[in-house]
Amino acid sequence: MIVCLYSFALFLYRQLVRLVSYVKPKAQLWNEGQNSVWEGLEKALSHNTRPVVWFHTASLGEYEQGKPVMEAYRAQYPDHFILVTFFSPSGYEVRKNAKDIDFVSYLPLDGAQTSERFLHLVKPKVAIFVKYELWYFYLRGLRKRSIPTILISAIFRPNQVFFAWYGRFFRSLLTCFTQIFVQDASSKALLDGIGLEQVQVGGDTRFDRVVQHLRHPKPWSVLDQFIDNRAFMVLGSVWQADMDVLIPLINSKEFPFQWVIVPHEIHADEMKRWESAIQLPVQYSKDAAVSGAQVLIVNEVGYLAQIYRGASFAYIGGAFGAGLHNTLEASVYGPTVFFGNKNYTKFKEARDLVEFGLAYPIEDTVSLKNKMHEIYDAEDVFVNKQVQARTFVALQAGATQKIMNYLNEKPWN
Repeated sequence: MIVCLYSFALFLYRQLVRLVSYVKPKAQLWNEGQNSVWEGLEKALSHNTRPVVWFHTASLGEYEQGKPVMEAYRAQYPDHFILVTFFSPSGYEVRKNAKDIDFVSYLPLDGAQTSERFLHLVKPKVAIFVKYELWYFYLRGLRKRSIPTILISAIFRPNQVFFAWYGRFFRSLLTCFTQIFVQDASSKALLDGIGLEQVQVGGDTRFDRVVQHLRHPKPWSVLDQFIDNRAFMVLGSVWQADMDVLIPLINSKEFPFQWVIVPHEIHADEMKRWESAIQLPVQYSKDAAVSGAQVLIVNEVGYLAQIYRGASFAYIGGAFGAGLHNTLEASVYGPTVFFGNKNYTKFKEARDLVEFGLAYPIEDTVSLKNKMHEIYDAEDVFVNKQVQARTFVALQAGATQKIMNYLNEKPWN
């Protein structure tokens, strides 16, 4: 019965997206991607003779989380075919032409027939899911074919549906995995409690990813020219709720910073509202340089992970809304991190950074300003926190090697 309800829910979701695609650009992209997904997959794979490793990542954040494993797998098995699928257009549109990936595709929406068609076409040697997004028919199909299926960088909390009295259907999805690599011991304990044995604490591959960014810098001339060796603060992945707090901070002119604003999503009208409210000269990254500009609004994607290098402070958006964005991208470079005090506690790395005094949840402009002064005005505190943040991230790296050790030991490779 519940499988029928699941299938019906997917059907309704597909119809709803078709309806809203006329007014929602992201829905339109997803709808167009689903309409053309088979053409691309068949062109890429119908004559492929190389072993296929399939990575599924829900969106851009999960892709970045899985990228260290993809790169390590490519180095270890250069003759294998790497397929990456996305559910979200925000991930697919940014990484559809990713280098060192043989093919990037949308994942056809789950279903009995679509999963059969996909697995018959792809014939994966191994499937690796990153963190979340567990699709019933795909996972059942993989298990039916005895295809090794790995979940990496997963994290679990007691309030998730897997551990509820009504969560049997969702718990059954976890049994389809050959191995589950969780981020921490508490996640393993939760899975142990529901009888899952194929679980190992592997850590979070995002630490490996940001350490890669640290070791392999990619200078961006637009940022270099704007900063011009001056102190700066990055406002990364910000929404309107974040900017309501940040714009008064900028306008206070209490800190001798250049300001770099990176919206979570690029919306021209929203950025124009921010520009009109900011009382300092503003420049857009895609436009010509503005003489004397003190604020750079980045109206293009793909640069955020490198922008934090050298920043004095970083504010990470999202916690005043649906949830906090990636704090590790900033922390690896050393700046003290700030974010909203609402929705951050489900992110282990954010809780750890707060516990060690390397990040601060803030309530409003005043609390942000006061904490920044407390750190910035005491030079020894400012420098020590930078060193401690870099050390914290470096010590957490190593999840990728644990996953690769497991893959290398198995007979499928």
